[in-house]
Amino acid sequence: MFNTPEEIRVCEVCTRDGFQSLPYMIGVEEKVKLVNMIVDAGIKEIEVGSFLPDRGQAKNQMGNTPEVFDKLNRREGVVYRALLQTPAGAQQAVDHGCNKFKINISGSEKHYNLMTGKAIEDGVKGFGGIGKIAAENNVKLLGSISLAFESPYDGRVPLDRLRMIISNFLEAGVTQISLNDTAGMATPGLVNEYFRTMIAEFPTVETWCFHPHNTRGMGLANTLSAIDAGARNIDSSLAGTGGCTVFKNASGNISTEDLVYMLNGLGITTGIDYDKLLLAGEFTKELVPADKWDSYLLRLEQYKRQGDGQIE
Repeated sequence: MFNTPEEIRVCEVCTRDGFQSLPYMIGVEEKVKLVNMIVDAGIKEIEVGSFLPDRGQAKNQMGNTPEVFDKLNRREGVVYRALLQTPAGAQQAVDHGCNKFKINISGSEKHYNLMTGKAIEDGVKGFGGIGKIAAENNVKLLGSISLAFESPYDGRVPLDRLRMIISNFLEAGVTQISLNDTAGMATPGLVNEYFRTMIAEFPTVETWCFHPHNTRGMGLANTLSAIDAGARNIDSSLAGTGGCTVFKNASGNISTEDLVYMLNGLGITTGIDYDKLLLAGEFTKELVPADKWDSYLLRLEQYKRQGDGQIE
C-alpha cells in the first residue's frame, strides 16, 4: 500500500502557471477575485504571479503581478508566493508584500542555456543575492527545479546536477525544495526514485514539493508516487489550466479539483471545501479559452448540468 501522510498542502498555481501561456493578460480585478475564491475554499498557499522586472515584465502575462499583490485581501495564515529568478525580482516582490519567494532554475543544461545564454553553474551563483533579500525581510524561500526528471532537449537529468543545484539553494537559505516535471515526461518510478534519493541525501530540507504537468496523462500517478516517496506540498492549477512558455505543446498542471478528489479518497486531509473549490474552478474556466482547461471533475459537473442522468 502507498505511504500516505495524514495531511498534504495543496498549493494553487493557476494565477501564475495557469495563465502565463495565454495569448492575453487576465485583468487585475479578475485575478484578485480568483485568489480570494481560492482562499475561501481553504487553500493556504497560492502562487499569485511572477516578478521578472529584468525581462520586460510589463509586456508579458505576469506584468500586472505587482498590482495584484497590492490589491489582495490578505488573510492570516495564507502564503502568497511569487516566482522570481533575480535579486531585482526579489526586491520588487518585497516592495509589494510577497511573503514567499519561489526561486526557479532548470535542471536541463540546454533548456537553461536557451532561456538565459548561461550555464546552470553560472545561474546558481545568483541565489545568494536573493537569499540575502529574503533573510533581511523575513521571507521564506522555496527552491524550484524545472525539468528535474526528464528533458526533451537532453534526456534524463543527472542526479549529480540536482545535488549541485540543491546544495546551492540550501547555501542561499532555501528551506523547501520543489522537483518539477515541467514537460510532463516523467513516470511514477522515476519520480519515486528521484524523490527518495534526494530526501535521503538532504535531510535538512524542511519540506519537499512536487510540481507535475499532465502532458502524457501521468500527472496524478506521478503525484501519488511523489507523495509515497515523501513529498508533502503539491502544486496544482484550477481547471487544469496552464502550459509552458517554452514547450508550446505541453499541457497544464494537474487540475486542483482532480487532485483534491484523489486526496480525499485516500483519507488525506487538505482543509479544502470541495464545493467552494468547484466554484473557483468554474470561474477559472470563464477566464480561459475552451481548449485551455482540462479537469475531469469540472467536465463531469458540466455533463451533470446538461442533464445526463447516467453520470454520477
